Amino acid sequence: MLKDCFLAILLIGISTSDGAMAGSKCRLSASEKMQNARLTFDDFDQKGTTSTTWRQLDSRGCHAVAAEAAEDYLINGPVLTASHKEDVLFHEAQSLALADKNSQAAQLVAAAIPADRVNHGDLDWTTYLVGTWAFLVNDKVLLDASANKMSVESGPENAIDAAVLRGLARCFNRPYRIAYGSCRPKQVNPTKSSPTHR
Repeated sequence: MLKDCFLAILLIGISTSDGAMAGSKCRLSASEKMQNARLTFDDFDQKGTTSTTWRQLDSRGCHAVAAEAAEDYLINGPVLTASHKEDVLFHEAQSLALADKNSQAAQLVAAAIPADRVNHGDLDWTTYLVGTWAFLVNDKVLLDASANKMSVESGPENAIDAAVLRGLARCFNRPYRIAYGSCRPKQVNPTKSSPTHR
């Protein structure tokens, strides 16, 4: 009995310590939001030049706070082109999905789809977003169709995103953080990313 009590106290101490550590690295103050708002799109979204940008917070596993940073940047940051706004919206959605908030994430992915359905250069951006949205709302038929469409398109960026969608389809009933991370085909390097998204 004493051994069980000691073990319980030890586990509580470990979880409290882990929670404190996670909390200390996953914070975003008002002044840090102001600093983010002064960054260019590239510095905030693409390069993650400071520790409080969306990209840096998300890479540390601070998904909810990363989404908060992206939302604040959309409100208080510089005027963005339509394409850059779509990227930030999508990245906020990804962070929410990684935090298991699929319903909120799906709404933002839908908002990120270009009104004119234009691509990002050679990247079939609309199909990638539609496929991601399909995963988040549990539409396997649409997800498979999107993955198949991207799989036959040319270009390395389309190949990478096609692999992401095939991974989402392969692990359709699993959380986004798993389906996005470890379920994509191994022949495509998952560390590569398009300059416009993760």
